[in-house]
Amino acid sequence: MIMVDLLTPTPAYCDMDDGKGWTVFQSRADITPRQDFFQDWEAYKWGLGSLEGEFWWGLHYLWQLTSQLDRVYELRVDLWDFEEQTAYATYQKFTIESEDEGYRIDFGDYFGTAGDSLTYHRGMKFSTIDRDNDIWPGNCSSNNQGAWWYKSCCISNLNGLNKPGVSDYVTVFWHEWRHNDNLNATTMKIRPTNTL
Repeated sequence: MIMVDLLTPTPAYCDMDDGKGWTVFQSRADITPRQDFFQDWEAYKWGLGSLEGEFWWGLHYLWQLTSQLDRVYELRVDLWDFEEQTAYATYQKFTIESEDEGYRIDFGDYFGTAGDSLTYHRGMKFSTIDRDNDIWPGNCSSNNQGAWWYKSCCISNLNGLNKPGVSDYVTVFWHEWRHNDNLNATTMKIRPTNTL
């Protein structure tokens, strides 16, 4: 349980494997039963899935946590392919704006081994099948079968369809690492890097 708004206890998945205290807000894996990630705005606002399996924690909680004025957060994205290879990407100064601002994403410098497939999306609002906030004439969420900070449309799609063995723009992919190949597993997590 963590206090995302300094008042309300909220269940969260905390990754302490490296002793650094990461709060995980997205987890995909090649497990059954599969969680359906092609869901609407309310599902992504409040969270979907189970903390014991595949899940999205919730944009509302993510905004509350990253908008605390006395903290600066780092984002880490971990990726696994089906050949048991791994890669990661980290981004400094990670923030999410409020729902009124469409949960717009912002962050600073990239570092890692996966290549940078997120900076293309920086400054974009979140999009779902029923809330089209991208800049493409169509609906990127429908086109890419997921929910993400789509632009026109994406070079990463970690909430896309999990289709092992498929290379397609609707799958769970990180283009700079494995192009459009469906990934075996992903996690997205944040931790405070300093207190102001």
